[in-house]
Amino acid sequence: MTSGTAAAYDLVIRGGRVIDPAGSLDGPADVAVLDGRIRAVGRAEGTAREVVDATGLLVSPGWIDLHAHVARGVVPSSVDPDADAGVGQGVTTVVDTGSCGAGTYETFSTSVIRKATTRVLAFLNVSVPGLAVSPVHGSWEDFDQKRTIEMVERHPGEIVGVKVLASYLHCGPMDITPVKLAVQAARLSGTRVMCHLGLAPPVIEEVLNHLGPGDIVTHCWHGKGPGGILDRTGRPIPEAWAAADRGVLFDIGHGLSSFSFETARAAMRAGMPLHSISTDLHVLNIRHPVRDMAPTMGKFLHLGMSLREVIAASTLGPAKALGQDQEIGTLRPGACADVTVFRLREGRVEYSDAAGHTEQAQLVLEPVHTVRAGRLIRPGERRGSAR
Repeated sequence: MTSGTAAAYDLVIRGGRVIDPAGSLDGPADVAVLDGRIRAVGRAEGTAREVVDATGLLVSPGWIDLHAHVARGVVPSSVDPDADAGVGQGVTTVVDTGSCGAGTYETFSTSVIRKATTRVLAFLNVSVPGLAVSPVHGSWEDFDQKRTIEMVERHPGEIVGVKVLASYLHCGPMDITPVKLAVQAARLSGTRVMCHLGLAPPVIEEVLNHLGPGDIVTHCWHGKGPGGILDRTGRPIPEAWAAADRGVLFDIGHGLSSFSFETARAAMRAGMPLHSISTDLHVLNIRHPVRDMAPTMGKFLHLGMSLREVIAASTLGPAKALGQDQEIGTLRPGACADVTVFRLREGRVEYSDAAGHTEQAQLVLEPVHTVRAGRLIRPGERRGSAR
């Protein structure tokens, strides 16, 4: 890295292979940044205050993790949004998915979101306590629609939707009611639902039938018993196809128990869509099997997705799901200068899913530099205490 004077740009990333699915770019180019915005992609003429030599490296829009838990200090299971999940790992935007509900969100916003270098967005848990008290929900007193909707509306642009955990562990005797409440809160607040798929009840067919265009199914390729998008023969259930056809989006949400190589291969063979790759990162899976975003993306290279497809599912896909694809997930001039510089290395690596299976692979993604709103950051400079 070198410095210049009388600069035309604040930062230029020179000589890398730029992959930007939003702009259908894949080839050698410079990326020029000024005042926290992308100013040019191509040949960047003129000087820069900072220059990153990306020769032999890949350059993409900043990675977006659509599902993580980063309410560190508020919810015991959360990790650090910068060192563990975000800019320290090549990720420029992290979306916290339901760690907090209306009763705990203000503390999260003040003590974590506004202090993080990483852009942190959030889905508000439809349960007022969120995950701060217990992962088990299902009692009527946990739900207050008025408070939920008011909290979403109080934080426009920061709260991007409503999260519900559709499983017997979280819904209990309420069955499908929490899903209905989340959908109602999202519709009335003009946002979207992210729905966790777990074991029934409620049954997945009924859950999917309540979701509409722009809503998100997370843990879409889990391998846990009945309750997934595949039937007992390994084919997608009709309700999953119908949901995809009407615009419901499908997110990985790897997690501790929510991603299966076997399910992924069956879903890919069937042609089921995948809109975003995400980690569901928290303290119980940060060492194994998830670690962070890069190895999660690497698993999909191992499964046969192309590099461009993996980058699209880690940038453009989640940006579109958030309705923010003009600002993030793109290197379009004028967009926020969030950039990930990384290498693709050949070498033996073991990847594990969340079902206890480990496979040998040959491709590894390694973040080298992160640029967040024009500021250059080196991944790995800080290590989270959860590691």
